[in-house]
Amino acid sequence: MNRYRLLSAATATLTAALAVVLPAAPASAHTELKSTAPAARSTTNDPVTEVTLTFTGLIKKPGTTVAVTGPDKTSYSAGDAEVLDETITQKVGALPVGAITVAWRTVASDGHPMQGSFTFTNRAAPPTPSAEPSPSPSVEPTTAAPTGASAPSPTLAGQAGEESSSGVVWVVVAAAVLALAALGGLLWRRRRQSGG
Repeated sequence: MNRYRLLSAATATLTAALAVVLPAAPASAHTELKSTAPAARSTTNDPVTEVTLTFTGLIKKPGTTVAVTGPDKTSYSAGDAEVLDETITQKVGALPVGAITVAWRTVASDGHPMQGSFTFTNRAAPPTPSAEPSPSPSVEPTTAAPTGASAPSPTLAGQAGEESSSGVVWVVVAAAVLALAALGGLLWRRRRQSGG
């Protein structure tokens, strides 16, 4: 009878202890990385503009950093990481083709520091810079001649010169003819007067 009572008392004590310990166990578990986008060891064919890390519990912004580097070891992180509840979002520039490494560090809400890294493969080629438009050829401004005062073309000027010179020749010829006619008339009149 005493053994039965001792066994019952021991069972009740163990049950009570388990009831206290088991509910507290999940609460004491540390926050861990649950998922990422892009996923670790995945291959993406679409351009990546940001990397997202999701945790199992709340995290703090102070002490949170995310470094995104390409195969050329150049950092492509754009600005500081953004923290919202259980998620970290890191904006990135145009990523090169190849293996991309994401190294992260943060602090859980209970003060527990965490860090890690993962990789994914980027297959989306970065956009090529648009070609700069070639400058249009400069056009020299032409000065318009005043209306009615445009300079004659060389051909027209030559023709005008020829016409003016031929006009002078005709005037000279006509004057000579008139002079000869007047002289002939004068001689004819004197001869007639002397003969009469």
